[in-house]
Amino acid sequence: MAAGSSTTTWVETSFPLAEVRAVDRIAAYVAVLLERWCDITEYEEDASPWSTGPLIGEASGPLIYFPMRWSMAEEASAYAAAVAESMGLACFDVQQDRLRP
Repeated sequence: MAAGSSTTTWVETSFPLAEVRAVDRIAAYVAVLLERWCDITEYEEDASPWSTGPLIGEASGPLIYFPMRWSMAEEASAYAAAVAESMGLACFDVQQDRLRP
């Protein structure tokens, strides 16, 4: 099993998304991301890189696991990692199978 798959399984098992409210730091992180790009639920002609919504719905406790549209993934993932770092959060990219700097 690939490391990314193992991480995804661990996250899904440890933090069932429907059961745990996002901690304040994660909610603040999501708010910053949504300042740059709208939530997909506020559809504005392909303006959102997120492929599910509302984005805060992908958070559970101290984690958020959110998929991105392929066409915007490079830009959005780089921005998401930079914001996470600026807020003292860790960002693990399952596609790259590593923590993002």
